[in-house]
Amino acid sequence: MTAPPKPGFPWGLTVASLIACLALAGLGAWQLKRLAWKEGLLAQIASLAHAPAAPIAAVLSHSGPVAFQRVRAVCQPLAVSATTAYRYAVSDGRIAWRLLAPCKIADARFDGILVDRGVVTRLTGLTAPVAGSYPAPVKVIGVLRAPGPSPWLGPAMMDGGPGFVAMRVADAPSILRLSKLGGLANPAPEILAVESEDPPAPGLAPAAIPVDIPNNHLVYALTWFALAAILAWFYVAMLITRYRR
Repeated sequence: MTAPPKPGFPWGLTVASLIACLALAGLGAWQLKRLAWKEGLLAQIASLAHAPAAPIAAVLSHSGPVAFQRVRAVCQPLAVSATTAYRYAVSDGRIAWRLLAPCKIADARFDGILVDRGVVTRLTGLTAPVAGSYPAPVKVIGVLRAPGPSPWLGPAMMDGGPGFVAMRVADAPSILRLSKLGGLANPAPEILAVESEDPPAPGLAPAAIPVDIPNNHLVYALTWFALAAILAWFYVAMLITRYRR
């Protein structure tokens, strides 16, 4: 009785396993890069606790990135009445709406900047905002924030209502559009997230920086690397079992 022929080498399975392992390891390496970026971001945010507020005109005159710098601004009167604008947010697990307003500035590279004045307390929990009357910002201290990425699905701007417009994502086109609706001709591309106003705006809760920014990238990286190792172990075990028969 002749012995059964040995099975051939599983080239297809080998190639598929190799591609899968490389993909999983690549995701792990990407998460390590994200970890380094997040740690740098958190260190930059932590430094804001002791950073003095610089004049916004001087900061915006720089050609490099200006995000996460603390600045102070004196908002000049606008020639036109600004359109009430809101930004979708979440506050303490509830739907919230942040008030956006233009701030016209003098002697700067740009003629103004869109200001995120904080959560409108009376609108918290509402699925859609309503129009309201708010005093214009006068003296503002806050943190410059860069535009976010544009959404993959759907527009960044939401359907507004009588007397107001709203955005769900503060991407560059939406910031530019709202700034120009507010009467600015050459607005800065960033947003000024308010820490405090003088005089304080009633009914608003400023929140320039999230109080709890998650940093789980190391866990994600270890998970991807572990999945790659498990896949490699199963592949090797399959080969050993295959050729021991």
